[in-house]
Amino acid sequence: MPGMSHPWRVETLLQGTGYSSSATLLTHTSHRVVVDTGLSIQEADLVHALRERGLEPADIDIVINTHLHVDHCLNNALFSRADIFLSEREWRWTTAFYQAIFAARDIERAATEFYPELPSYRLSPRLIKNVARLTRMFWRPDRLGRPERFRWLESAALPAGLELMTTPGHTPYHVSIRVPSAGTIVAGDAVLAEDLDAKVKTMIPYGREAYLRSRDLVLQAGLTVVPGHGRAFQPLPNLVS
Repeated sequence: MPGMSHPWRVETLLQGTGYSSSATLLTHTSHRVVVDTGLSIQEADLVHALRERGLEPADIDIVINTHLHVDHCLNNALFSRADIFLSEREWRWTTAFYQAIFAARDIERAATEFYPELPSYRLSPRLIKNVARLTRMFWRPDRLGRPERFRWLESAALPAGLELMTTPGHTPYHVSIRVPSAGTIVAGDAVLAEDLDAKVKTMIPYGREAYLRSRDLVLQAGLTVVPGHGRAFQPLPNLVS
């Protein structure tokens, strides 16, 4: 198979936590790829992790975003030479969502238009307002990178040996990246952590049923999983929701 004679290598640059995402380095003879780039306040940590591996941001030629929550994409601009692969539908949906909640007086009502299951979680209005406030504090569209570097995943092909997985649920157009030669799936928030009961306190899934289907799809693949908010792990056989 093209791209498989020299296997890809997968390394964790930043391990995800309860508030920040994993950032993962994929290296090949022809490419250096970062999947998800973290919060803007993690820029120094990300640069340090690269330098520990003998790399500079300018050495990265591709960035891939699994989705566009603020903890996954706000160091994209650090990689000025990289093409940035992201879903156009995800970009449009996320941009509209943030614009709506930033402009709204009734933030819960505005958020429910994008997260229709929100009322079922019975979150306090104070928590919803605090999440919107934190998001507004971090969100800067210029941190996504220059638009002329965007490559829409709906039409642009990834390098040989990297496979796009459609894993909606956490957001409506979420994706994960399968790396067969490394026996790994970089799941993004299709899988939050090895503990399947783990939650990101500041975010609910867009659609719970779709999220669980996507999580099972990743867990049943028989590959090592790099989750969005925890350490990489090997799922146990028959581990499903």
